[in-house]
Amino acid sequence: MSAPLLEVRNLRKTFGGLTAVNDVSLTVGAGEVVSVIGPNGAGKTTLFNCLTKFEIPEEGHVTLEGRDITHLPTHAINEAGIARTFQQIRLFLNLTIMENVLIGMHARTRTDLLGALLRPRWVIEEERAAEERVKEIVARFQNRLLPRLDQKASVLSYANRRRLEIARALASDPRLLLLDEPAAGMNPHETQLVTDLIGQLRSEGYTIILIEHDMRVVMTISDRVVVMDHGAKIAEGTPREIQRNAQVLEAYMGRKVEDA
Repeated sequence: MSAPLLEVRNLRKTFGGLTAVNDVSLTVGAGEVVSVIGPNGAGKTTLFNCLTKFEIPEEGHVTLEGRDITHLPTHAINEAGIARTFQQIRLFLNLTIMENVLIGMHARTRTDLLGALLRPRWVIEEERAAEERVKEIVARFQNRLLPRLDQKASVLSYANRRRLEIARALASDPRLLLLDEPAAGMNPHETQLVTDLIGQLRSEGYTIILIEHDMRVVMTISDRVVVMDHGAKIAEGTPREIQRNAQVLEAYMGRKVEDA
């Protein structure tokens, strides 16, 4: 059996007296879609924050493709191959769609300050190639973003801002993509488009960890599901196994559920 792409061991994060992530371990294989679910406040986004160093865990180890990335800073995590979106959308609203996605490429381009000032031929060629790559990425979203490349992010609808954030994450050419509630606030049609996109990305070889509250998305697209409650992992399995897990049903429904 090949080594996992991502391995998380005994991760722990506290805020004062609150344990937000409590001894969480998980593995993700290359090409998998793994969903992390749980009630509000279960620690799902804090787990993402620890993996990308927006929060510093007190304990635990994280390896990516066998490399220990536990103590890398945020920018180095991105350079290593992990990109993410956020529960609360984070875009540069005063910049265009093109500019927002180009920012996502910073870890994959060579231009430095001197090159940007002198603009030798190789810098111009790199800029042109980057712009073509942006067009390829946003084309995934059909006509939602591509005709608007020169528009500022501030004029986009909520759903298109979500799409733009995913496009920016893809621009870093990640080995592992973390999506934090990508279908949040979307209607059923928009949600289906997000589900289709995730399926397309998986078919292209992307590895994805997904936080999502829409169980139709989770059960449709996931290879495995990890369930968290009060900071701890309480269950893991296939979508079918999770649907029938009494401990999971209790966490969501707030009462004891007899095993089938």
